[in-house]
Amino acid sequence: MPAILELRRYTLHPGRRDDLIDLFDREFIESQEALDLDVVGQFRDLDDPDQFVWLRGFADMATRATALGAFYGGPVWQARIGRP
Repeated sequence: MPAILELRRYTLHPGRRDDLIDLFDREFIESQEALDLDVVGQFRDLDDPDQFVWLRGFADMATRATALGAFYGGPVWQARIGRP
């Protein structure tokens, strides 16, 4: 288990949760894990069909800063900005 856990909770446009999950699974899990971002789990909120929750983990805060910078500044994320 990583020392640092980050909880990410998204409220989505109605009916679009599965679209985000498909994109997340297809493009963001492996690309994050390649940069030492550990996708610990992802969850559908059973009480709210427009919620998506996921956890990402890091060895420490220094690793977190480096990995987030590499991911959000990298080609996979940059290719998706502004796309539906």
